[in-house]
Amino acid sequence: MTDDAQGLAGLGDITSKLQAGMTGSAASGTDMGSLLGQMNMTTIMISLLAGLIGSAYLMYGKKTGNLKMALTGIALCVVPYFISNAIALVVSCIAMAAVPFI
Repeated sequence: MTDDAQGLAGLGDITSKLQAGMTGSAASGTDMGSLLGQMNMTTIMISLLAGLIGSAYLMYGKKTGNLKMALTGIALCVVPYFISNAIALVVSCIAMAAVPFI
C-alpha cells in the first residue's frame, strides 16, 4: 500500500511542476522546462521524426552491411540533441537523410 501512496505523491509533484511551468513561475533547477532545454513542441517532434528515420537507417544498414547507411542513421539519432533551431534542424536532417543515396 505504501508503494502506491509514494507513486501517487510523485505524480502530484510532477503535476505541480508542470502547472508551475505553465503559469510562468520563476525557473529553478528542478523545473520541467529545464529538462527539455528550451525546446518547443515543433523541435521535439522534428527530433522524434529524425530519430525514427535514423533508427530505421541504422537497422537497415546493419542488416545489409551498408556502413554508410548505418553511420547516417547514428548521425540522425544524435544530431537533434545539438541543434535547437527548428529550421536548421529540418535542413540538416533532410541533408543527412539524403547522404546514403548520393
